[in-house]
Amino acid sequence: MQPTRTLTAHCTLSHPADGQPLLTINNEHAKAEISLFGAHVLRYQRHGEPASLWLSDKAVLDGSKPIRGGIPLCWPWFGPAPARVGSGKPAHGFARTSLWTLDGVSDHGDGTLVHLSLRDTDASRALWPHAFELELDVLVGKELSLVLTTRNTGKTPLTCNAALHTYLQISAPEAVSVTGLGEPYADKLTGQDGQQQGALTLSAAMDRIYRQAEAMVMVKDGDRTTKVVSGNHDSVVVWNPWAEGATAMTDMSDDGYRTMLCVEAAITADAGITVAPDEEHSFSTVII
Repeated sequence: MQPTRTLTAHCTLSHPADGQPLLTINNEHAKAEISLFGAHVLRYQRHGEPASLWLSDKAVLDGSKPIRGGIPLCWPWFGPAPARVGSGKPAHGFARTSLWTLDGVSDHGDGTLVHLSLRDTDASRALWPHAFELELDVLVGKELSLVLTTRNTGKTPLTCNAALHTYLQISAPEAVSVTGLGEPYADKLTGQDGQQQGALTLSAAMDRIYRQAEAMVMVKDGDRTTKVVSGNHDSVVVWNPWAEGATAMTDMSDDGYRTMLCVEAAITADAGITVAPDEEHSFSTVII
């Protein structure tokens, strides 16, 4: 195991014996952990407050499989690979199971900024035949801000989908209500469309795509309210596997569903977003 390196006054880089390179941030506003495997924000907690993100107590951190919890990056597709990509490809793409490059860390008055990048390789082009540069900027401060940028470095247009798959920590499903989602949604469990009436509450497994959500979605959990502010996306996905789903997962405790709720900025439209050569597309989420 390599020793811990101090990168800035508030950030260190370590190499856990059973895991991937890990950034640990502890500044005047908050503390956080980011794995370079998947550019994955594992933890974020403002000082004096409960954790904002949920990380499974059975999460696998050694790079052998995607990490359950935190904020996985789904890219260049979301869910099963679309027809344009072809069958037999890993769910949610390959960004979340790739080792990213740490390009820089800097401390500022409003927090610690981390810049990570991923570029195409022979392995990535075998799955998705495009030249690209993917960048993630993470600001750890009073708020947690993520900006994911897709840059087309090839000579032909590329089309992709994506999600900043945020797992929020909650106290209990019955304590939670969600507003700002808009009315129409696609229910991925039933294959039907529905209309949201008032605040969303949790009482069963849920996997919904809201395509007319407001920029700010509010998750009220008892006396605590978490704001999820997203930009340049086309939908917000809300997911909880409930008891049967949790039991079927080897990397989630049977009761893990009771303390998590995914509320995530996403690009889910069938057409995706198309980025021309030498152009880029960015979208973002902020946890307040």
